[in-house]
Amino acid sequence: MHHYDPHRMNGFVFAILGTILFGTKGIIMKLAFAAGGNVEQMLALRMGFSLPVYLFIGWRAFRKREAGTTKWETIVLACGLGILSYHICSWLDFQGLRYISAQLDRLIMFVYPTFVALLAFLFLGDRFSARHLVALALSYLGIFILFGREFSDQGPEALKGSLFVLLAATLFAVYFVASKPVISRLGSAFFTSIAMGTACLTILTQFSVSSMIQGPPVFTPEILGYGVLLAVFATILPSFMLSEAIGRLGPGPTSAVGNVGPVATSVLAVFLLGENFGWPHLVALVLTSIGVGLLSSARKQVSPPTGRLS
Repeated sequence: MHHYDPHRMNGFVFAILGTILFGTKGIIMKLAFAAGGNVEQMLALRMGFSLPVYLFIGWRAFRKREAGTTKWETIVLACGLGILSYHICSWLDFQGLRYISAQLDRLIMFVYPTFVALLAFLFLGDRFSARHLVALALSYLGIFILFGREFSDQGPEALKGSLFVLLAATLFAVYFVASKPVISRLGSAFFTSIAMGTACLTILTQFSVSSMIQGPPVFTPEILGYGVLLAVFATILPSFMLSEAIGRLGPGPTSAVGNVGPVATSVLAVFLLGENFGWPHLVALVLTSIGVGLLSSARKQVSPPTGRLS
């Protein structure tokens, strides 16, 4: 007989809420595009509003570290990984959202663990079993079904958007694998602060250059509002919630709850964006969720960085 454990139950609540909030990123971006915002503008707002929080966390984490325990090579690696994930991957993902639905975007990003498994097999010598193959086949079949539906409606635009997001998912898998040893040396809070801070500098530099070339963008109250939503509800809050969930449940159960993400995104996309939801969406969702679920249970789970992209 299982006893009620409030500590674990709260962990599941944090995991579910954090996953759902991360899934709102695509919805908010679609609304921002409709309001006249562009990719560089929304990236700058997201990072600008998020940065003070992460810097405060990083400062507190740094104060707790023993003097001389942090090597400059590790700091440089964290900076590079931050640019890769929080700048390049985010930029590619946001570009893809201009051409495809929020549902397809979320589904493609959702399968980044399959790329992690492939990278671990190719470069780290991890075992690759029949279970992995079945998981990959189901995941990609699900994406292909939904992609086929959007390609029939939008043609080359759907292909362009899907390639942007697919590249983002692939690079995020590289980041996920490469960041493991760096996080173990720095701690997740200090690592995330360094990575976010560096990406913020490069994003704001890109934004400044594009503004000089194309002219300054218009910051309407509506666009600023979406920037705040993107930073607070699609970045800061879910990163803390998932970190807390991992602390209470462990990375495996927290990752398993991730299947809620694409479902929640689909529901929000239908009600807030008016996107369609038919049998291709349902089949794609089921197949991909089963595939990623099989893959997650087939290998040891690693705690993801706290401010993760998905």
